[in-house]
Amino acid sequence: MNSIKKLICFQLFVLSFFINIKAKGNTQQRIITLTSLSTDLVNEISPQSLIGVSGSKIIKDNKDYENKILVTEGRNPPDLEKIISLKPTLVIGAKGFHDKTLNKLNSLGIKTIYTEIRNWEDLENLNNKLNNIIGKESNKLKTLLDDCYPKNNRSRENIVVLATLKPLVSPNSKSWSGSLLERFKFNNLTANLDSKSAFRGYVNLSPEWLIKKNPSKIIIVNYPSQMKSSLETLPYWQNLKAIEEKKVYDFEYYGLINPGSLNSINTACKKLSSI
Repeated sequence: MNSIKKLICFQLFVLSFFINIKAKGNTQQRIITLTSLSTDLVNEISPQSLIGVSGSKIIKDNKDYENKILVTEGRNPPDLEKIISLKPTLVIGAKGFHDKTLNKLNSLGIKTIYTEIRNWEDLENLNNKLNNIIGKESNKLKTLLDDCYPKNNRSRENIVVLATLKPLVSPNSKSWSGSLLERFKFNNLTANLDSKSAFRGYVNLSPEWLIKKNPSKIIIVNYPSQMKSSLETLPYWQNLKAIEEKKVYDFEYYGLINPGSLNSINTACKKLSSI
């Protein structure tokens, strides 16, 4: 009789253990995101887990987030008191930009993630990490960024991306932009140049270097104060092969230089695949 009681008690203990494990796994996360890309990723995995977002233009222009609480406004630093009042289980920010806020939250016992998306692997790793934290097994990244998975492996022509024009600055292989060019099999002429720029992953070019390399294609990143027309006045510009063959392309900053959002990444990939 005692043996039966012990067996029943053991079975109840095991059942209780697994019920508790399941309950813990189903605990609703309360996540605040300070970057637009992490906002998109969390929202795709578990919209109900996302409670606070940044006040960037990308987020404000997206109706998916109109009911989320803004914890930053424009270029102002995150509102620490507002973040703490929301009682988050996780806060995600950009390394180098949100260190002060994240360090303070860490000291208060709030879990944080410092993101740095410099290549495709970084993006996949962040997405997988968020899936594991939130408790989801599905991975929709390939579906969401379908245009970023090249349909063929053909090698493409020599190319140079001009991130800024004065001075001439171009991404090497250690940048997000360089990572995308490699993904689409472009021969990025600045891929292996050492970075002496103030921004890691980008190199300063001279007009002489550009003339000597004479790329088949040139990408110019659009800013409000920087347009392709401003280069047309330069004495060497019309002699470049890319100009003669009309292979100069305008790209937006978000997507190619700064990942920005899932939509901006996919838009950049779609354009890269077409040139």
